[in-house]
Amino acid sequence: MEVVLDNYTITISIVIVSYFTAMITYIAGAGGGTILLAYMLQFINPLVAIPIHGTVQLTSNITRAFLFRKYLVWKLILPFCIFLPLGVFVGLIIFKNLDTQKIKFLIGVFIILTMLIQYIKKNKQITISKNFYYFLGFFTGIMNMLVGVIAPILAVIIKNNLTKKEEIVGTLGFFGLIGNLIKIIGFMLIGFNFFEYLIIILLMIPSTILGSKTGQVLLFKMNEKTFKIIFDIVLFSLAIRLLF
Repeated sequence: MEVVLDNYTITISIVIVSYFTAMITYIAGAGGGTILLAYMLQFINPLVAIPIHGTVQLTSNITRAFLFRKYLVWKLILPFCIFLPLGVFVGLIIFKNLDTQKIKFLIGVFIILTMLIQYIKKNKQITISKNFYYFLGFFTGIMNMLVGVIAPILAVIIKNNLTKKEEIVGTLGFFGLIGNLIKIIGFMLIGFNFFEYLIIILLMIPSTILGSKTGQVLLFKMNEKTFKIIFDIVLFSLAIRLLF
């Protein structure tokens, strides 16, 4: 696997970006993980970046799910989990047959589509049945293997069924927990050696936790409109970079 993690400058930059993107996730609710993966892919082979990213995100998801455990909405979680493993299996088959450039292109397209869907949702009310979560879990399993992050789309969908912020944050956290856990198991089954990249994983985990704490402090101090503009520009620029 071609990877440049032996370059200390790049490794440090990824750790720093993991701090800021964790802060963004806490402030915006979702999206920081997408920026982090898009940044990692500027330097690292997708076959390495996606598994590493999933490991770091799992830590964040466990924390969120635990803190909001009283607010988990199981009537959505249970159908979501049923076909998730099958989706991971299908995603693994597709993943093993795609070259790295196609994976990068797919992630870039997915990021842009996510941004468009979020914009459409703001301007049009869409009714989503709870039964849809059976398919959503299957779809999440596939896309987790191919593009690494689909939290922004999950956030758009889940807000159709939940209104309390605590329920949204907690349930999304559990979606990420189970999704990334099964994804990691899937990568291990096809022979990915997480121990080989243990150093950067161990550096990114505390950086992510610290970023979340900072985001908690800044949550009510940042102008939401200005933040959203900067967020969209950064995310769109990274997506374009992946496409071309």
